[in-house]
Amino acid sequence: MKVGFNKEGKTLALDVDIYNNGGNSLDLSASVLERAMFHSDNCYSLKDMRVRGRVCFTNQSSNTAFRGFGGPQGMLIVEHWIERIARELGRRPEEIRVCSSLSSPLFSWCFFFSSLDLFSPHFLKKVVGLT
Repeated sequence: MKVGFNKEGKTLALDVDIYNNGGNSLDLSASVLERAMFHSDNCYSLKDMRVRGRVCFTNQSSNTAFRGFGGPQGMLIVEHWIERIARELGRRPEEIRVCSSLSSPLFSWCFFFSSLDLFSPHFLKKVVGLT
């Protein structure tokens, strides 16, 4: 995984490979992988992004879909690199989350929220005490 960011901590680019342990049968593993790939940017703005995914056939029992269906795995990837950027810059992860969060009209339109929704940087700053 490679993440590009500026000195303020704003994420600019992501290049990530996701490997899904499909077990001994395909089941819904490809769909779970697709969902993990779809969620690998979570609610953060990335100018450039490349995500590659592979389902791995192993000698373990099937690891078919349940509960989050790949979404939580994709979001976990994002939160991992947010934490790494914060450590690298010596800042709080919450600051990185706020400066990298989506705030465009497209984001609000896609998720049917107004610009003052729960995901806006303004709201995030209030929640984490950055205002």
